[in-house]
Amino acid sequence: MSNLLSVFGAIPPQRLDLFTRVFCIVLFLGLAVKSVLMNHLPLAVILVCLAGIILVNLTALQLGRRPPVPLSVLVVVLTATILMTTHYVGIAGAIWMFPTLIGLRFAGRSSQHLPARLALIVLVPVLIFLQGDAPNAARLFAAGLIASAYLWLAEGEILSLRAKLDLDEGRDPLTRAYGRARLERDRALIPAIAPVGLVLLRLDGVLELRARQQGDRVDQVLARVVREVESMLNTRERLYRLGGGDFLVALAGWRSFESYELGQQLCKSLQPLLPKGVVLRCGVSEVYEPAALEAALEIARAQVEEASARGAPPSPAPAH
Repeated sequence: MSNLLSVFGAIPPQRLDLFTRVFCIVLFLGLAVKSVLMNHLPLAVILVCLAGIILVNLTALQLGRRPPVPLSVLVVVLTATILMTTHYVGIAGAIWMFPTLIGLRFAGRSSQHLPARLALIVLVPVLIFLQGDAPNAARLFAAGLIASAYLWLAEGEILSLRAKLDLDEGRDPLTRAYGRARLERDRALIPAIAPVGLVLLRLDGVLELRARQQGDRVDQVLARVVREVESMLNTRERLYRLGGGDFLVALAGWRSFESYELGQQLCKSLQPLLPKGVVLRCGVSEVYEPAALEAALEIARAQVEEASARGAPPSPAPAH
């Protein structure tokens, strides 16, 4: 079980969310085709609408934009899907209520998805009752109450488990790069792998994006930067997030001039991926002893701040 959790824990949250949403789109489209074959055309239409909403919002999220279809519309379409499925398929279709109750957990804030849950718990059994199946309506209502009570008690436990796994490894929950706490723990390794080259990366402009209410876009940019940087490192090199838009690459056995070359390479590779107004700066240093780590970081930080004060342009993008 621990190995299985580690596998899922290694998947970036954004990628896991992408896979889940794409799977939902494919599933709904497949059910729409089946509904057409069964001559349940209204159900097919609502399933296509639901898949379209998820696709439109997913595309917007991937582009760093606000989802154009509000949660209220998604909840209405979800509810209509459950009711229509129950109408055509009967009690078997009502089973859809339970994955929907769970899925609403990730659709928005509690103030938004809890009323939708209550509506489903009441409306679906009422529809079964109106079809003349009072015993199953009562069972469904009781099962809905039990499921909702369990979800209320366990609210956030999946995210808490993910956070605990990240905490154990010393990772930043947002980007899954190692955090400052892990850097402090790894400080003791410096004498065995010295010299350790340090490359400090700073994303100038991310604070301004957050100030303009583009926090989701900033989170996506940070996560993408981490994925790109880690793809260029091996097991003896580590990436840490120091906070904000600051990241540190620690390179076992590297000298400052070698670290500088890597910093320039990272700037050339990453700058074209960054949104307008965000500039990647880098500073380099090296360290031989744990006690000298903070001083080495200050050297690299001073280089970054000097480049930022000069307004130095990023390294040019590679020729295509």
